[in-house]
Amino acid sequence: MGSTTNRRRWRSNTPTTRSWRYPSTGTRPRSRRPSSWVSRRTTPRRASARSSSALPYADEVVVVDDGSGDETAASARAAGATVVVHERNRGYGGALKTLFKKGAELDAAHLVVIDADGQHDPADIPLLVETQQRDGTDIVIGSRYVGERTTRIPFVRAIGLGVINSLTNASLGNLRPSGFIRDTQSGYRAYSRAATRSLASDRRIGNNMGASTDILYHAHRNRFSVAEVETTISYGVANASSQGSFSHGMDLLRNILWTVQYGRPMLVLGLPGFLTWVFGVVSMTWILFQYAETGALSFLSIVGATVCTLGGLLVCIAALMMHVLNSHPTMKRLGAEDDH
Repeated sequence: MGSTTNRRRWRSNTPTTRSWRYPSTGTRPRSRRPSSWVSRRTTPRRASARSSSALPYADEVVVVDDGSGDETAASARAAGATVVVHERNRGYGGALKTLFKKGAELDAAHLVVIDADGQHDPADIPLLVETQQRDGTDIVIGSRYVGERTTRIPFVRAIGLGVINSLTNASLGNLRPSGFIRDTQSGYRAYSRAATRSLASDRRIGNNMGASTDILYHAHRNRFSVAEVETTISYGVANASSQGSFSHGMDLLRNILWTVQYGRPMLVLGLPGFLTWVFGVVSMTWILFQYAETGALSFLSIVGATVCTLGGLLVCIAALMMHVLNSHPTMKRLGAEDDH
């Protein structure tokens, strides 16, 4: 298989799908029906309902009770689910890591992760798995932005998602729209056996909401193929998230900025820093020409040009230092150890 990115679209009678592939090795065994998984804290009543709704589409449903302290675990077990209990809250990423380890332990052919808050429709599980089986895709994302379905996203959240999606794609090196992952923050995903095993051993995945992005970085580093299929996210669910939109967005932004040093600092930091420096130099030159002609200076213009010039230069230096550190054999060895 070559190293170029391949995109395919299916029309006919199948739902809209977007996919692209990084070179990968090995085979993906096809076996029994998918194992379906439910993560994140929820109420006992909702845990029971979500477990029951997922059972028709899976051989086994596993619920992670992330330190809820109520009857969530008992309700999920009564509904027929296998329950893993965290004694204390480990966060969204912590629940995902538990699911990956459990999936690897059970040798799940397909690991489908859905949130237990009611925003994801379990009826879409077959769509994700069929796409995975048909195309041999490592990770299939249920996306709000592909296909003909419409998800009514709250205005503030829509802006935040747009920013985060753009930053995530830039940090992954996806600069052309044709190569974008449209919905980088969707938690509705199906993982192949190979992807599940690989993610189960990755210590770089964080415990907070930024884990969704960490998984995409893992897929990029390990050359896993990714596809998106249409789905609908319901935002009318009461108490759907325990974290506010602003807090969630800040967590993701911090996660992306931190990950820059492991990815493409010259692209994500160096290029904007260089353009800012050029703008500052051009602005300062124009100000000096204006002063030579009119004898007048604008204090605010001088301050702005100075900030752009010095700020851009400092960002370029920081990007260069990160690039040098990443290229050092010690850093590469530490990264390889983290992946294993």
